[in-house]
Amino acid sequence: MLKDNIITPERALQRTQALCARQERCSHDIRLKLKQWQLSNTNIEKIIKQLVADNFINDERYSKMFVRDKSKFNKWGSIKIKYTLKSKGFSEEVIKNALVEIDHSNDESTLKDLLSKKMKGIKTKSPYDLKTKLIRFGISRGFDYEIVNRIASLIIRQA
Repeated sequence: MLKDNIITPERALQRTQALCARQERCSHDIRLKLKQWQLSNTNIEKIIKQLVADNFINDERYSKMFVRDKSKFNKWGSIKIKYTLKSKGFSEEVIKNALVEIDHSNDESTLKDLLSKKMKGIKTKSPYDLKTKLIRFGISRGFDYEIVNRIASLIIRQA
C-alpha cells in the first residue's frame, strides 16, 4: 500500500465518529473497520476507548437495538439473534439483557406466517419432505425446534 493511502489515527477517529453518528455500531464492527484500514492494535484500542468515552459506541445499547430490529423486521428467532451477538463478541450477560427486548407472544403467529409463505414456494413429492424443509427453514430463522415442528405439522394438516 502506498504511504499516501495510509490513514492516520486522528483521521480514523474522525471517520469512525462519522460512521457511528450515522448508524448504531458495536465495538466489534468498528474494530474490524479499523483493522481494514491497517491501523496498529494499540491505535485501534485507543480509538475504541475514545469512542466509548464519547458515547459513540455503547455495546449494550447496540445489542438491544439489534435484538428489536432483527426480531421485528427480519423475523429472526431468539436462537439466531443470540448466536449472531455471540459472534460479535458480546458477553453472555449483555446478550441475556438484550434478549429481554423480544416479544415472545408473537413468535407462533410470526412463525406460522413465515412457514405458510415458505410452503407456497416449496415443491415436494411427499408431506414428509415438505415438513422436513419447513422445519429446516424455521430452525434456520432461529426458532426453537419444538415450536417449529408443531407449527409445521399444523400448517401441513390445514393445507
